[in-house]
Amino acid sequence: MNDWEIEELVIEVAEYLEGYRPLVRSGHPAYLLGPADARLVVHPVWNQRGRIRVLGIYPDGSRGTLPDLRRHEITVTAARGAKFVAKRIERRLLPDYRRDLLACWERLATKATENGTRAEIVETLVELLPVASLTENGRQAVVRWRLGGASGSFAVHGDTTSTIEIHAADRELTERVAYAVQQRSM
Repeated sequence: MNDWEIEELVIEVAEYLEGYRPLVRSGHPAYLLGPADARLVVHPVWNQRGRIRVLGIYPDGSRGTLPDLRRHEITVTAARGAKFVAKRIERRLLPDYRRDLLACWERLATKATENGTRAEIVETLVELLPVASLTENGRQAVVRWRLGGASGSFAVHGDTTSTIEIHAADRELTERVAYAVQQRSM
């Protein structure tokens, strides 16, 4: 099948899939776009004339962030027509893909919440200890500080776990740090 035939098929299949619409652009793969940002990409199977591959796509970047997401794809004989292809997609691809797509969105929302909470805690620590240095990666933020003879570090993982080390600090500083962290975690 050539690109034009795939584009025509995708337009026709969208008529049979409730809530889906075609996205066809010259020089790009053909998509079926559906509810909850569902995206199905349609390609010809290069070594099987008349067959297409339909692949459920997750939101951009989520496969790298959530590598355990399952791959959802089917191959279908396109020659049997758009209604046949739509039925196969509805029966064989969409049930598991929809479930996993919803789980993906929930996990991405949880990650965003964790990142926001982590940012709030780090902001409090940096305000409390203005001579602090901050190192961040995708999984944690580490605040290192030195105040006179006292020093320490705070490693904030996700939104609920932190590792706090304080060396040679007096009681007042230790209590201020503990109070600030407690206030942000409430």
